[in-house]
Amino acid sequence: MTAMRLIILSDTHNLHSGLAPLPDGDVLVHAGDMTGRGTLGEIEAFVEWFAALPHRHKIMIAGNHDFAFETSAAAAEALVPKGVTYLRDAATIIEGIKFWGSPWQPWFYDWAFNLERGEEIARKWALIPNDVEVLITHGPPHGVLDTVVVVPAEHVGCEALLARLDTLPALRLHVFGHIHEAYGSTELLGRRFVNACICDEGYRPVNAPIVIDL
Repeated sequence: MTAMRLIILSDTHNLHSGLAPLPDGDVLVHAGDMTGRGTLGEIEAFVEWFAALPHRHKIMIAGNHDFAFETSAAAAEALVPKGVTYLRDAATIIEGIKFWGSPWQPWFYDWAFNLERGEEIARKWALIPNDVEVLITHGPPHGVLDTVVVVPAEHVGCEALLARLDTLPALRLHVFGHIHEAYGSTELLGRRFVNACICDEGYRPVNAPIVIDL
């Protein structure tokens, strides 16, 4: 069986055009926060760049900076060109592998796609199909690549999302961003977790896209 190569990035915050050439791969994934303030103009600039990249399949979700995808959803989604798949609590299947994308995260100041911890956000995670193999959310699950730089260190990921992961038997890969200082990847219980933030906590685009072969 031929491997599917995923090129994964997140949290580019309007700095996409200055990135080094991205690695080759089959599926390019952006896990949200493509913009700084989430205006339609910022979104349009990003999706034009994203669509022009040579990868055969491209998937993107919104993040907490990408306001227009929440406040002016129809206008923002109309900017997404053919050849790019935008997921908002929705699935797509590529070469037999089911992807699911969702932009929500626990309440974080007064940004976009915020929901209260507990039952409110758990209702969004309940929408994830049981047969999903690649999950793309903007924020991390609790305790996994979610540590912020404070003293003492604090885990800020979503507890309800972590609980939902335990009920997804087919899940192989969980992709997210949001917590810049927790960039990296790890494997737990046979699953790969990727925090693909390109920008560090100072909003400097210093991290490389993460490459995963399924």
